[in-house]
Amino acid sequence: MQHKQLLFILFSIFLFLHLHSIAETKPNILIIVVDDLGYSDLGFLPYASKDIETPNIDKIAENGIFFTNAYSTAPICSPSRVGILTGRYHQRWGNYWYAEGGLPKNEKTLPHYLKEHGYYNVKIGKTHLNGGPVQHPLDHGFDYFLGFIDHTWDYLRLSEDDVNDYGMQNAKRAHIGPLLEGREKKSYKGQFTTDIFTDKAVEIIQSKSDQPFYIQLEYNAVHHPTYVCHPDYLEKYGIEQFPFWDPGIESYREWHKKWGHLGEVDPDGRKRYLLQLEVLDNGIGKIMNTLESSGQLENTLIIFLSDNGGTINTYAQNHPLNGYKYMFGEGGIRIPMIVSLPKRIHEKKTVDQIASGMDILPTVLEAVGGKIPENLDGKSLWPAIENERTIHKELFWSNGRDSWVVRKGKWKLAHHIGWVHNTYKLEDGLAIAVQEKYKYPDGILLFDLQKDIGETTNLAELYPELVKDLMNDYKKWRAEMSDPRTGNGELKKIKK
Repeated sequence: MQHKQLLFILFSIFLFLHLHSIAETKPNILIIVVDDLGYSDLGFLPYASKDIETPNIDKIAENGIFFTNAYSTAPICSPSRVGILTGRYHQRWGNYWYAEGGLPKNEKTLPHYLKEHGYYNVKIGKTHLNGGPVQHPLDHGFDYFLGFIDHTWDYLRLSEDDVNDYGMQNAKRAHIGPLLEGREKKSYKGQFTTDIFTDKAVEIIQSKSDQPFYIQLEYNAVHHPTYVCHPDYLEKYGIEQFPFWDPGIESYREWHKKWGHLGEVDPDGRKRYLLQLEVLDNGIGKIMNTLESSGQLENTLIIFLSDNGGTINTYAQNHPLNGYKYMFGEGGIRIPMIVSLPKRIHEKKTVDQIASGMDILPTVLEAVGGKIPENLDGKSLWPAIENERTIHKELFWSNGRDSWVVRKGKWKLAHHIGWVHNTYKLEDGLAIAVQEKYKYPDGILLFDLQKDIGETTNLAELYPELVKDLMNDYKKWRAEMSDPRTGNGELKKIKK
């Protein structure tokens, strides 16, 4: 009898520990950051562009949460990616625009936190954080890195042979050459970055390990140079590979001004963008299939987002929003964002509460059972997901100079020095240059985004007290931030 009682007690202890272990199984984490994705360039959205098909990204949203009021922390990629990593306003240390602020040593990042919870941290793809002493992924908490450190990279010319063909200086100007694996260069002759990054993510997911994984997958798609297309998809889209830059004809600066900033309109520009998006979507489909076939999908937290708004320069579409990348209009800062964790989120839903890229860090920490630090500006998204609670009273943006934004409830107050650039129109899928330039208005602008998501009607004169209050909110926030600094942390001289 005593023997049976002992066995029963041991079995009970084993069962308790086993069930406790299952309950405490930490989710895998997969964050997918797309580069310059247009706000309406996802197939599942009610306002999706008519030429868009993204079946694999749509599947993430089928049992996930789409945030209709999600924002990047800047209308350009380098600061916004720092916001994702740190969960804090990067303006606190002077990171406002290109080549400013960097990533300081004293800023703790998401992989730092996850390392404390036993995660294997993987960075794949683009890293562009404006420099700083710990910009390299292996210096800010990642265990493995494959990708590049720059604002852009060629999709196809990825080997030392390509560097030799162009010469080192020209290859550097055109962002051509091998990728980095860890700190060492690695050539991928004849391969395509989207495929390389996808295959590495699949490899990590398939590798057997007792550690949960955190993969931060930052594709360079659909960023310039979108005209460098995947050879396997050209026939489907009825186009030929775009002629590559010839240093013997013109400088890279001249070339890039024409084809990277709409100096000339490529009639097939939208087709090339759609081609890049299809390659990306197929890659994400491959990753999702791997998660499902390996039995890991149920317990993998997936967060999909764009780093900032789509850019007109690559023929992205942002309707119904006004503006594009580089601008503080909604088209520059409002982004598509999806959160999926099948084990915890059981049905498709849209959430209208204001959200930010800064919220990813605390959201992940709550999902893994970690303590959320008090110094974060981001908030966990789980109260908004599960209880539809408001998590942000207000959000702020600034370029550290003359452009800034306050979003509070349905209201948006902004101050701009107008952005003017070339534009085009689409007819039967072809891009046609338009004589009239695209203009974003100057001065103080107040919009009711609940009624006017396209920012068509400036209400500033009708609500002077509201303008005053929101302006004071901005001034108070700005006083807590640093002025713009260099990547090494030195204050910059800024013309007011």
